[in-house]
Amino acid sequence: MKSGNFGKILVIGLMILFLGASVIPSIGGEKVGKSPTISLTSNQPQPLFEGQSYFILLNDYTDGGGQNNHWSVQMRFDSALNVVVYEYDNVELPLIYDEWTEIKVLIDLDGDWHEVFYGGDFLYEKEWTAGPNNDLQGIRNIGAVDLFANGATPVYYDDLSLEKVGVGIVWSEDFDSYADGSAMHGQGGWKGWDNDPAWTGYVSSQEYLSEPHSVEVSADCDLVHEYTGYTSGQYIYIAWVYIPSEMGDPPTAPAISGPAQGKPKVDLEYIFVATDPDGDNIAQYIINWGDGSAEEIITGPFASGEEVNATHAWETKGDYTIKAKAKDATGLVGPEGTLDIKIPRTRSVETLLQRILEMFPNAFPVLRMLLRV
Repeated sequence: MKSGNFGKILVIGLMILFLGASVIPSIGGEKVGKSPTISLTSNQPQPLFEGQSYFILLNDYTDGGGQNNHWSVQMRFDSALNVVVYEYDNVELPLIYDEWTEIKVLIDLDGDWHEVFYGGDFLYEKEWTAGPNNDLQGIRNIGAVDLFANGATPVYYDDLSLEKVGVGIVWSEDFDSYADGSAMHGQGGWKGWDNDPAWTGYVSSQEYLSEPHSVEVSADCDLVHEYTGYTSGQYIYIAWVYIPSEMGDPPTAPAISGPAQGKPKVDLEYIFVATDPDGDNIAQYIINWGDGSAEEIITGPFASGEEVNATHAWETKGDYTIKAKAKDATGLVGPEGTLDIKIPRTRSVETLLQRILEMFPNAFPVLRMLLRV
């Protein structure tokens, strides 16, 4: 080793000891070190279907009709009892979970009769005009279908159809022509009960019988489609329902890619990618930049595996950890992905001492001579 270099190293070491730990971490008023982390939303549980959800056919329906509307079919899906029930008549079948199940209603308006089947099994039969409470105040007419959530967790409907015997399909709905996540109120003849958009259901790709969509019925949903002109003859009404026993799996931890280092107050761009085991859309990315700023939420929907870009600038130098989680369309939040970065690039001790000498121009003449400053 050359004696000149040895001398430089010796003096630098003495200067570091002389200045102490209190000087270097605060040069220029910039705090060096890891910034505090912010905890992200924890993973959500996977709830079972909960509540009482209804499939209803009415023989007479008018917006605002109240008790003057008349019901013919009123099937209740009951999570507490694990049964599908025809209310008032004390008939039931076991609830079928995690598979598309057919609801079939055979309607004879001329004979004032109907029969209901669930999953291929007979559930009940009686007069079409009887109503759930058997008051026989209804009319011989197919007035509307009503998909009523009654505050329950999601169930899904797909591939509804009305067939007139001897004629063929006179109406059908598969929800596939509507935008994913869009409100059904005002689309395809659908509306919230009493024409109120607050009671709408939403197009969903979470589950479907025919790709790519179904309709989700949950929470405040009370979704209605009216019919006209069906006052005589025999009909077959079909609806397929999916009742999940659990909401599925959360997304994976997002993979984060981008610069590993940079400079303060300069925007850096990062890419976030999460996948969902169930193929659900990613509804949100929740990003903690590690510098004490508020969590950034990027709202989709994004396809599973789709790249999402975000930029951020750190105000002060230091070591930071970017943390991110993904939330899927069902509300499940996955585990955390991380990426460590440095702001700015690590400086050499010699460059650091040059900054010190600039701050104290008349100090340390021997050190200046060795460093030729």
